[in-house]
Amino acid sequence: MAHLNPLEKEFLIRQFKLNGRIKLSDFCTLNNVSDAAFRKWLKQYEEGGLEGLARADAEIREVLPEGIDRTEEAYKREILRLRIENERQKKSYAVQMNEAGEQEYVRLREKSSK
Repeated sequence: MAHLNPLEKEFLIRQFKLNGRIKLSDFCTLNNVSDAAFRKWLKQYEEGGLEGLARADAEIREVLPEGIDRTEEAYKREILRLRIENERQKKSYAVQMNEAGEQEYVRLREKSSK
């Protein structure tokens, strides 16, 4: 069985909960997961959601540098920042430094006149 990341574990948990008629052991067999591991993931997920799965994941735990704010607000701010960055890239903006050393957003190509 390959190592599953927290998002993959969450996906399986949601699939299991959506299908209320399947036995846990049958679900685990179909998804090539041990019953014990899946029960542990369920407990971690119920106690801490996706963050609970990530905290318990030895391979993920060390990815976040020391001192990172793990609060829900911090995650929301980071998601918003990434969405804005993504939209700027879709609209062909680039970030550059101006003469004053400040960041500014510059269009890579002119707007279409269509």
